[in-house]
Amino acid sequence: MKKSVSILILLISTAKLFAQDPQFTQFYANPLYLNPAFTGLTYEHRFSAVYRNQWPGIKGMYSTYMASYDYNASEANLGIGGFVLQDKQGVANLVSTQTGVNFAYRIKTGKFSEARGGVMIAYGQKKIDRTKLTFNDQFITGSSASQDIAAINQVNYFDMGIGGLFNSRNFWGGMAVKHINQANTSMTGGVEPLPVLFTAHGGYRYVIKAMGSSRTKLVEYLTFSMNYRHEAKYDQLDIGGYYFNKLINVGVWYRGLPFKKYKLGYPSREGIALLVGVEIPDRNVRIGYSYDITISNLGFNNTVGAHEITVVYEVARKRKRNRRVLVTCPKF
Repeated sequence: MKKSVSILILLISTAKLFAQDPQFTQFYANPLYLNPAFTGLTYEHRFSAVYRNQWPGIKGMYSTYMASYDYNASEANLGIGGFVLQDKQGVANLVSTQTGVNFAYRIKTGKFSEARGGVMIAYGQKKIDRTKLTFNDQFITGSSASQDIAAINQVNYFDMGIGGLFNSRNFWGGMAVKHINQANTSMTGGVEPLPVLFTAHGGYRYVIKAMGSSRTKLVEYLTFSMNYRHEAKYDQLDIGGYYFNKLINVGVWYRGLPFKKYKLGYPSREGIALLVGVEIPDRNVRIGYSYDITISNLGFNNTVGAHEITVVYEVARKRKRNRRVLVTCPKF
């Protein structure tokens, strides 16, 4: 059983190494990563940070960090932002780093609706410490170092993505395409194009209680949303909802495609995610925590789930907050 689990973990880890981008459970708390069209969908300034520790029960698995900032230049209908993302994987310390800028433009389509388009331009780097791996020639010679490959190898590349979003008072829907230039990210001198990543996301918010003359200050509501991803031979659906009352969010999500049969080496990653969030209005701060429970054949006892923490801080002058700016993107 232990051998089978080890092989399964190796297959999943290798597939992620070459095919998949980092993913977040609280994807709406990282809007610049989800879709560049979300850039500037705030009253004025927004800072956000996230830390994800995936499968801590498996030695040397995935840790992801991201920080971003965006600004709503509402007079020009522009959103401008930037981000830094780093993902560390495996015992060989595979580190992927990406630094990018986002631009978005909005067009009003109604009193409480708009269409948005966005562009992402980024610089990426992927590197690995191969001294922590064992190669065939080492088994033959007994040497502590391989002659087949350099001790440290890395690749640098440019990346591009686009996105679109329709936004209204109670519902939204968008799509994004990343890696449209399919940069070569091979670390062995070959050709390894970065697979195109397609996402489609949307949701509906049912307002139970709101205050103000235009009912813009939400006190209590329910939100239902989804996020579909497709990259290479992988696809995944996150679907769920959460309940907000005054300062507290609680939610539950399902991840996976239970009726799809994957080929060997592309197993399902089903999970259930539980979310709790706290909003501190006087400080304009939101803090979210989510915990993923593995329900796929990888097994919860092997992975011990995944932890994710997000912090979002917004700053806006009073006159900006008093303006009728359409900000209906979910908060967590």
